[in-house]
Amino acid sequence: MKIRTKKDREDLYNTIKEELGIDVLKYRNEDVVNNFVDMLVFPKYVINWVSRPILISFVVFIIGFFVFDLVHVEYVIYGIVGLIMFLIVGTISGLLFLTWKIKSDIRGIVNYSLELMQSTLHDIKQLKSHINNGGVKNALGLLFNGIIHVVTIPMITEISSDKIPIFSGIINRIIKKILTIVSNKVKFDEEKFKQELNAVESELKAETAFSKLISSSTKGLDKVMNFTFGVAQFPLKIVLGIVVVMLLLFLYIIN
Repeated sequence: MKIRTKKDREDLYNTIKEELGIDVLKYRNEDVVNNFVDMLVFPKYVINWVSRPILISFVVFIIGFFVFDLVHVEYVIYGIVGLIMFLIVGTISGLLFLTWKIKSDIRGIVNYSLELMQSTLHDIKQLKSHINNGGVKNALGLLFNGIIHVVTIPMITEISSDKIPIFSGIINRIIKKILTIVSNKVKFDEEKFKQELNAVESELKAETAFSKLISSSTKGLDKVMNFTFGVAQFPLKIVLGIVVVMLLLFLYIIN
């Protein structure tokens, strides 16, 4: 199920409630909100992380007037072209630093979403019944998608909008896209879980099996995160490399 609109989220919520018997909205409470606020750190530093490389680039640009052997019109050429190129390098570098910080925050958000999934342990009887009956294919994946799209993404976008209202639209789209990609990549070995459930009788042991399954699903999460952010950063790195080479050639020629 692809989740793009509010209607898609509502359909996902209703599907989980009807087929799994679990109301994921009950996990959207004040404690969860406060935890997400604490984890979403990058909005506090978005200006610093982007502006510092720009400031450093500008300082290096100013120093260039005293370092390079410029005469007459070369001052004007360096002042215009050099300023533009240094600012571009600083801006792209700042965006790269910001994506690394966002990656750290998203990692924490996904981990917490998995912890929220573990809080459904008291619903283990319903979940066990659905998995054993085979009535719902990929029941655990459906539940995790519900946590991500019905609980995590709406709350994160609300918090982001409150903290950084000017850039929240762009940042929210990025966060939503990344969380969607990650949620689609997280896989649960449902067959193994089914076997473990059938092998135990007590609810406590069933809960332990559930916790182990969720923990094991995070093993490949770093690889998924690195790949996802690597794809996002690739265009920025390419543009930065091209601009740096052009800047070095420009400085070599003008000097």
